[in-house]
Amino acid sequence: PPSLVHNKPGKGPQVLSLVVRHSLPIRPSISRMEAVMMQSPASPASQNLVANTEKRLACGTIAAYSAPRMPFSAIDLLIRPARITVYRDALGMTIAAQAMIVSLCKSADFLLGFMLGKLSDATRTRWGRRKPFIALCSPVFMICTLLLGSPGWFFSRPHSADGNSTVTTVSEACAALVDSSNRSSCVELKACIDAAVASSTLRPWNATDGNADGVAAAAPASLSAYFGVLYFLWYLSGWTSSLIPRETPPGGGEPVTPRPFTAAAVIRYDALGMELTSDYHERARLFGVKTAFQFMGYLLQIGVGLGVSLAFETDVLMQVRLQAVAYSALLGLCFALLLRSVAERPLRPPKHAPLPMVPAVRQLLANGPYRQYLVFKVPMTIASLLPANLIIDYIKYSMRIEDFNATYYVAFAIVLLCVFGAIPLLISAARRWGKKEVLATTCVVEALLFAVAFAIPPGAMADGPLYILCACVGFGMAASYVLPDALLADIIDYDELHTGLRSEGLYTVVESNLQQYAEIVGGVVPSLVAYFAGFQSLGGCSCGCGAKCDADYLRWSCPADVGYACTDGFGATLLYGEPDRAAPCTVQPEGVQWSFRVFFLAVPAACYLLAAIPAWKLPISSHSHRAIVAQLRAREAAEAAAARPAACSEAAEAVAGGA
Repeated sequence: PPSLVHNKPGKGPQVLSLVVRHSLPIRPSISRMEAVMMQSPASPASQNLVANTEKRLACGTIAAYSAPRMPFSAIDLLIRPARITVYRDALGMTIAAQAMIVSLCKSADFLLGFMLGKLSDATRTRWGRRKPFIALCSPVFMICTLLLGSPGWFFSRPHSADGNSTVTTVSEACAALVDSSNRSSCVELKACIDAAVASSTLRPWNATDGNADGVAAAAPASLSAYFGVLYFLWYLSGWTSSLIPRETPPGGGEPVTPRPFTAAAVIRYDALGMELTSDYHERARLFGVKTAFQFMGYLLQIGVGLGVSLAFETDVLMQVRLQAVAYSALLGLCFALLLRSVAERPLRPPKHAPLPMVPAVRQLLANGPYRQYLVFKVPMTIASLLPANLIIDYIKYSMRIEDFNATYYVAFAIVLLCVFGAIPLLISAARRWGKKEVLATTCVVEALLFAVAFAIPPGAMADGPLYILCACVGFGMAASYVLPDALLADIIDYDELHTGLRSEGLYTVVESNLQQYAEIVGGVVPSLVAYFAGFQSLGGCSCGCGAKCDADYLRWSCPADVGYACTDGFGATLLYGEPDRAAPCTVQPEGVQWSFRVFFLAVPAACYLLAAIPAWKLPISSHSHRAIVAQLRAREAAEAAAARPAACSEAAEAVAGGA
């Protein structure tokens, strides 16, 4: 609206004519904006002004901004699959119950995010407005991380054995004969099991007795309550409240509300980075380094997780618990460093009273480039979330791999290594051809790769094809993390040109909550489809495939198949039945296998293709952004020049009055 544009005709040089002519309720098209900018008499001088006032960011500044991403990324990559491997498969929570809990937690966090943001804005302390929230909420987040990763302290997977039955799969005498160093030969152990089966002490390997303890029972309601409360507090304290200190934009004006840390697929605090520089290319460099730190955290978790999985290969509860303890401690150190090293800037008085939420959102959605940004951001977010959420289910239940953890960690390591290699290439390509052009091209390539992978049967994806796909996915993930954030920063500059206000806070709040609901689609919908298709955790087995059995001679214990073996390790020689048979804990109905395959490969292919077109047509280019920033700098200089005579006049009147 015209009332929000604080530059008026007659104040400052003619470069303000653009702002005056465009201070209309309806925003002009970007092509018209560029045409007017090219006619502006201040283009060369203001371009030089931008070049002179924008300094290259120091490496220390970039590192200090980016470092907290490491522990958050490691925790994100730990807790996200733990929902599947620990709560759903190892402890027996139903897939539908978990999907509903996750959706409710994210929906509640969506509403509370705005309330806590308002509370933080109104806070005034000698330590600032944001640091108290960090100091209060970070311990809650660390405790929730520790408890979410350690449910084995309180729960175990239930069994539904008949209380009157003496048939079981556990024999202390036979367990004492297990030699963990010998997986291929165990004559004495087999003789012990034969005798126990003959005496009806142990259950036969192919028994189908419904009263046997190989049939898993439903998890107790207390497990769902435990997960729901902790998951909600984990999101609330990590997503909504752990804010980076608020700073004033480089050009002055209304201080902005930074984005909170997030503990989901994509954990970001981009608003602070948007404030560090307004240079088009420097932003790409900053977000590129931040993404590198983010994926360093992922790589840390991959390395630690792979090592722990080799040490405790059949006990996923122990794997996750040890990592939760380590990452909680590391996160505490990073929070302490953040509170000590990052100082909040003194707040400048706002030039305008903040708008109420609804008018502010309407004003935001009046930004044409931002609407187009959302058109490609939504499908791209879903495309990046689905593979990360479903890769374990695809490996375990579609490819039917018993030792899924090793395959998962190797696949993710390849993705991350390719991300590291792709970041400098993307930054260089964005400088040469433009951010939107590189992003759109990457989307098209990713769509083709996912479509080809969908056409390949899951059984043929083992090793080579899967890892080749992961290498290509790494490049696409790097593009989806580096380039959209830099494009959003340019769009916010365009918004400031029209309104005179810096609105990073509102933009990032909207995008953060958009990310929340995109994750509901990417995480909950596939789970519900699999549930209605007949999904059973561990294929109905009570243990196996990473969920540790009660005896060390069991690889799995299922309704119609007991995997008696020399040890409980993956690949240990089976003592009965076909030695090379697939683990029944990887078996799911055909509809479930297809649901994982479609959501893991086909839907991302379609989403990437949908995102490519609006990304290519995004109207703000490198050339137009330089013109936008030049006009903003020139307007600031004009305001400063207009303010000096008024200040001198007031000083003269004060002197005259004193005389």
